[in-house]
Amino acid sequence: MRAKMAKGFAGVLLLLSLHMPIGQADTATITTGEIMSEAIDLACLDYQVVGGCVWMTCTTAGCDFDFSIKVSHRIPEAVVNAYPILGQSPWPESQGAVSPTSFAEEGGASEEGGLTNREQALKFKNAEVFGSPGTLGYHLAAGGGGSIPFCKPLTWPLVPYFISTLDPNWRDPVVETPWTMANLLTSVRAGTSVFAGLYPRIGFVRQGHDYKASLVGAKRAAHFVRQDHQPHVYTPLDFWYSPEQGQWPPSQSTDYLWQQLVPSVMSCRVLPDINDTASITDPYRSRVNAVNGNAWQLWRTYTCCEQEGAVLIFHF
Repeated sequence: MRAKMAKGFAGVLLLLSLHMPIGQADTATITTGEIMSEAIDLACLDYQVVGGCVWMTCTTAGCDFDFSIKVSHRIPEAVVNAYPILGQSPWPESQGAVSPTSFAEEGGASEEGGLTNREQALKFKNAEVFGSPGTLGYHLAAGGGGSIPFCKPLTWPLVPYFISTLDPNWRDPVVETPWTMANLLTSVRAGTSVFAGLYPRIGFVRQGHDYKASLVGAKRAAHFVRQDHQPHVYTPLDFWYSPEQGQWPPSQSTDYLWQQLVPSVMSCRVLPDINDTASITDPYRSRVNAVNGNAWQLWRTYTCCEQEGAVLIFHF
């Protein structure tokens, strides 16, 4: 068992050593290849041995018992885009699935309120949630039967889970009224710095700062897409998941860590991450690009054991 664990740790270290972060300057877009490169980040992955599993296999000759380690690590489940103008997505290669509809022909960047009421300006953000292309490597690793356990993602690469142009309720707050009334105090905030309410979960955000408006739009989409039975046109992230022995994916309520991809790559963190209430300068200025679009990769923690028998009888 010790030899197997040592071999597993060596494999993990080798995998991490192969990750070469792209030195991406501030930009308006990112490619699929760059997203896949960022899908193994030491701070985001957080691979740990957390326990063990006991397996039993019985035949006519009797029962055998085997042990495997239990590990936890994060997986980049999804990529979320938030941007104002259709056709100007921060991830252009995803745009083949996005098109105008009769109720969502264009986006916009309203500056209602003007400079004197900048923080009250009304912004609109299109949003999409796609399965991260980075999950491909995790699916292959989980099914590869290697000595290093890797957990199986809930999501599948490039699958669209939410496209705001297909959802009439992304532009209409009325349907969300019961949820909004029940969550009036729930907001996207960093300490005393309130960006906007999490509800209603629509694309219109009363927030003059483009990065803050993008983050609010992205958080609203990410909030309902990980749940079932929400008043939107979407596919829950766990829709195609089949439970398996020795696999414990995150629950619907488990929150994400956010890895910024556009306008520049940053490592995983809880967002928003800066309380700028008393700031003289704008600490979020570097997170705005020329087209006011942002993209993030979302990571959640999974736990799993490598299957070493027919039935899992105990885990710790």
